[in-house]
This record gives sequence, C-alpha cells and structure tokens, in this order.
Amino acid sequence: MKQLVVHSLHTYLFRTGSWIYSQLKQVTRFDSLVIATRKQNLDIFPWPDAYYISDLAPLNRFLQRAYAKRTDFYYPFFYKVLRKKNPALLQSHFGNRGYYDLKLKKKLNIPQVTTFYGHDASMMPQDSKWRSRYQELFARCERLLAEGNHMKKTLVELGCDEAKVVVQRLGVDLEKIPFIPRRLDTDRKVKILMASTFRDKKGITYGLEAFAKIIEKYPKVELTLIGDAGRSQREVEYKKEIMRVIENKNLRDKINYLGFLPYPQFIEESKKHDIFLAPSMRGSDGETEGGAPVTLIEMSAYGMPVVSTLHCDIPEVILDNRSGFLVPERDADALAERLEFLITHPQKWEVIGKAGREHVEAEYDGKKQAKKLEDIYAKLL
Repeated sequence: MKQLVVHSLHTYLFRTGSWIYSQLKQVTRFDSLVIATRKQNLDIFPWPDAYYISDLAPLNRFLQRAYAKRTDFYYPFFYKVLRKKNPALLQSHFGNRGYYDLKLKKKLNIPQVTTFYGHDASMMPQDSKWRSRYQELFARCERLLAEGNHMKKTLVELGCDEAKVVVQRLGVDLEKIPFIPRRLDTDRKVKILMASTFRDKKGITYGLEAFAKIIEKYPKVELTLIGDAGRSQREVEYKKEIMRVIENKNLRDKINYLGFLPYPQFIEESKKHDIFLAPSMRGSDGETEGGAPVTLIEMSAYGMPVVSTLHCDIPEVILDNRSGFLVPERDADALAERLEFLITHPQKWEVIGKAGREHVEAEYDGKKQAKKLEDIYAKLL
C-alpha cells in the first residue's frame, strides 16, 4: 500500500496553477490527497481525493473559519479528516501556507515539505510579521523547496538553513506538449505573444513599449496580449497603466487583446504564435517572479523562441543566445532590439526552438522532476 502525501493549498486550483497539478499527476510512488480552503477550476484540474472548507454546511463553514482566524488559520476539519487517513507527509504549497500548516503538522506528527513559488519569497518578507513567522517555519519544517538557485539563495538570506533548502524544478507534462517548429513559410505576419496576470512584476508595459518601437519599422508584425487583472487593487491599477500605454502608443488597432483565457484555450492560442515575450522584472512594490514563470518552460517546450529578462531564475530556464534572448529588466530598447533580430531572422526560429525543447526535456520534464520529488519524500520518511 502506497504512503499518502497531503497537499495543502489555500485555493485548489487557481487558474494559473498548472505546475502544481503536474506534481499531483506525475507523482506515482505515493498517493496524493488535497486539502484547500476553497475550490475552483475543477473542470480543468480535477482531483478525486480532495477536501474543501467551502464544501461544508453553512454553520460548520462559519465555525471553521471563525476558529481559523483565532488560531493562525488552523482548521479542525482538516485534522478530523486526516487522522483517519493516516498520511505520511504534508506538502504545503507557498510559504504562507507552510506557516499556517505548522499546527496541523504538529497534531499529525508527520514531516512537512514547503514549496516556495514567488510572491511568498519576495513580497511577504517585506512585512516584519512574516519575516518572524518564516523563522518559525524554517526551524520546524523539515524541507524547503525552491524552483531555482536564485530562489534558494533568497530563502537562505531570509534565514533558512541552507542544508534544508533543495532546488526542485517545476516540471511540465511533455507528453501533452508537442514540439512545433516555428517557420515563416509564407508572407504572413510575425506573431508575438505576451500572456500573464496583470501584475507589475510581469513588465507588460515595457513589452508594449518595445512592440511600439518594432511596429514602426515592421508593420507585418502583430502582438497578442492574454491576461487580465484579478481582484486586488494593485492589479486593477496596473491594468489601467497597461491600457494607458496602449492608448498613448496608438496600439489599440495593432494588438489582439484577448483578456483572460482558461488554461486549455491559452495553450491552443500559443500554438499559433512565433515568439514569446516575457519582460519580467522586480515590481515597484518589490514583488518578483521568485523563480521563473512556468509559461516560459511551456513555451520553450512547444519550440517557441523566447525574449525575456535577466530576472530571478529565468536564466536557468531560458538559455541566453541559445533558446532565446535575455535583456536587463525595464529596458524596452533592448527588448525591441532582440525582437527585431528574431523578426528579421526567421530561419533561426526552429534552431532556437529545438534548443529550448532539449533544455526543457533535460531539466523540466514533469516525470523526471516527479521522481526527484518522490526521492525527497522518501528521504524524509
């Protein structure tokens, strides 16, 4: 009988959480159970063994949430479910979830793995309360996972024992991602794609400014923008900034803005494009990618040349001058220069795309990364 690993999240599963779903699907040596406060996107990311606070009867849900607010978000319901399941290990997704799960870990008396992904390593430590909470997490959690060496360094600088931090790369399902050679065989437009949540750290405004420079010289180039703001005020304000750039640069009729697309539709749309543009940067609020956007891994796997930035762990995903091009953050001129090179050298797309695919196969294959994750579990047990 397989040992059981509990995966703890706030929301199962947010719309861009494909990399977490990949971990659940690809791990086979252990059974996986999900606990989450609320649920969404189950049609895209179905999981049979899952328990949600949002599924409880109204009175029970109210009592659970009231108790959680008084106890740093410890939910008795989860303990009641799990003590009958006899789990062997708890994996908390995101640093804040790891801290909140410490009480559950103690009551279950099992080891804990906490995976950091981005804002939890860059934004949250700006708050002294969270810096203090992380010291407790670092002391009590058996293993901390970082998706790259930049993020590992960040966690160590925050006070975590380096021996506890393991680089565990995000994996993608290569069986579902075919390599698509990018070619310009006809006199069609070159298609550039930007896709992300509308957050300052994504650098979307710099990407738009770079495109505005390109379109002046190369009218047979088009940009598709996929994404939207969420509920947070800072995302709403950033969307306004994006729209101002589009208006000020007269790009309204030159951009195909699709808004937010569900993950399967986004993937289908990406197959129609030639170049992926991801101008990530440290946001004005201090937020970073932490590691690297999983979309860069996916687009490289599909064979798309990438233009991105020297930011966090992106240089580990995109090999500069091999599988794409990396430029300094907040540099629209440099982005435009690299885009222009790709636009004027379409014969190099396939070679660059192949280099990206080979790199992903070597370092970001979901099956290979799942085996490494299984080994981490096994060592703790």
